[in-house]
Amino acid sequence: MDKHASAVQQSEPSGNGTGANDQPAWGFGTRAVHAGEGPDPMTGAVGVPVYQNSMFAFRSAEQIAAFQAGEVPHYVYSRDGNPTVRCLELKLADLEGAETALAAASGMAAISATLLELVRDGGHLVASQDIYAYAKLFVAHDLPQYGATVTLVDTTDLDAVAAAITSETRAVFTEVFSNPLLKVVDVDALAELAHAHSIPLVVDNTFLSPALLRPLEHGADIVIHSATKYLAGHGQTLGGVVAGRRDLVGCIGVRLSHLGGTLSPHNAWLILGGVKTLGLRVRQQCANAGAVAELLAGHPAVATVAYPGLLSHPGHELARRLTDGRFGGMVAFSLHDDARTKGPFLNALRLPLKAVSLGDVVSLIWPFAGSDIIRFSLGIEETKDLVADVAQALDGGLRTQDSGLRSEPTP
Repeated sequence: MDKHASAVQQSEPSGNGTGANDQPAWGFGTRAVHAGEGPDPMTGAVGVPVYQNSMFAFRSAEQIAAFQAGEVPHYVYSRDGNPTVRCLELKLADLEGAETALAAASGMAAISATLLELVRDGGHLVASQDIYAYAKLFVAHDLPQYGATVTLVDTTDLDAVAAAITSETRAVFTEVFSNPLLKVVDVDALAELAHAHSIPLVVDNTFLSPALLRPLEHGADIVIHSATKYLAGHGQTLGGVVAGRRDLVGCIGVRLSHLGGTLSPHNAWLILGGVKTLGLRVRQQCANAGAVAELLAGHPAVATVAYPGLLSHPGHELARRLTDGRFGGMVAFSLHDDARTKGPFLNALRLPLKAVSLGDVVSLIWPFAGSDIIRFSLGIEETKDLVADVAQALDGGLRTQDSGLRSEPTP
């Protein structure tokens, strides 16, 4: 490739999780650091440069003609391709074990471009009723405005999915660990069902990341991420990813370009830096979530806890099989006497930030409007510090509850 693409050192991934064809099968953590990039051959700079430009010049009319004839590759305009962004795509394709990957401006840009492409002819989509709220709004409200039909089902119920599939169905769309209630979907069985009807399975893997689950290895055809979350990991940027079969992702890439949902080079550079520590961060986040879930499950102030790592979770054994006993960094729970105790509990927490995102190095907690659900994204703080902080906040909430009960008039 031309010198403007000098940061892209590797060939297209082979889809076997090893990156370039001449590379050995490095472990996940090694590939997170090295896949898709290397020192700049012209300067020796370590790390991918930020190609913060909108266009790329050709050296001659002959080079233009060769490019237009499809004889040589060349970057042209950053909406359709940029070396920094391509390095991120190569890295994420490697980590997901995909033939190729596509970076987008946000998780919702990745979701909307993918689903619009798949149902472009007015087709039918079967989607999980438990997907991320904005994704659910898009499939239930926006897609029908473009002529598509959508059926929302519980994708943990394979019979319900099978009943929803019609001759017009173009795809099945689900999360593996649902947002926010952490229902666990049998992606292997769901892929088998979708393929029996010759339709692709699209999986949003944001909650787990490729550090814990690679849906393509379980039969999925396309995997999507909000790269804003675990992949970037530091709350500094938005981004999205689509990875999978080259034929499908290529068509989605054309759709994304037409919609203008391109990831900026600077944001790609930030995500590249975050992905390098993905395995290390997720390991600590899983440990923290497990410890906090155990505390919540045994505390009298807590009404319900959803965490697949708990033996009481209905999807525990399935989650164990899918993730090899690593259950993620997300916990959902509710408190007894929610209206009275939620505010004091949240205000008493010292470490978690009250913010709506997830997958960050800092713990984040968010109460859902119109619901008693509290979603807890565990960060990389020391486990003992988080447990102590949550315990003191729960104890304060319990005292508030007891005080309130005592203040009520005697009948």
